[in-house]
Amino acid sequence: MLRAFTYLIVGWLLVATTGGLADVLGLTIVLPATSAVVLAHAAFTGERQLVPGLAVAVALGYVEDLHQGAPVGVLSMAFALTWLVLHWAAGRIAVRGWVMRALVGLLAVVLVDLTTMAILLGLADTFAIRTASLWTMLGGLRWHALATLLVAPPVWALLQRLFVLFHLEGRPRSELHLEM
Repeated sequence: MLRAFTYLIVGWLLVATTGGLADVLGLTIVLPATSAVVLAHAAFTGERQLVPGLAVAVALGYVEDLHQGAPVGVLSMAFALTWLVLHWAAGRIAVRGWVMRALVGLLAVVLVDLTTMAILLGLADTFAIRTASLWTMLGGLRWHALATLLVAPPVWALLQRLFVLFHLEGRPRSELHLEM
């Protein structure tokens, strides 16, 4: 439970820090999705419990909803569905080294972005969103994915160090990491 709460606090701090630095520095480029990396870390490390991880996913999605000004619930749903896919994949893929951490972060942000786009396209009439603008935005998501790919290893390392520092590491992982 403390591990899940730590993910939520660190995820919120990373979202706030990224947004704050972008505002102070006047950055107008697409920012990385640090919360997607936090979600990937939660899925691929530790105890891998479904319900606490799903609660973290929904809460991080809600934090992103609030920070981005998205319709409340869209990113919560996208993060929850992404968590389920990542939780399933974590039982089949071992993440070792910074390259795999970056690729898992990329997988997480691509899943979040595509799920968000699908939800927004499905609810475009309800939210009075022009679908043409959504299709235009889809092309720019590659920069969002690239930014997240680049920050995934440092964010992953930060989380690892925090969990070691606070003695929140779960059971040691097997080298094969195959669980059914």
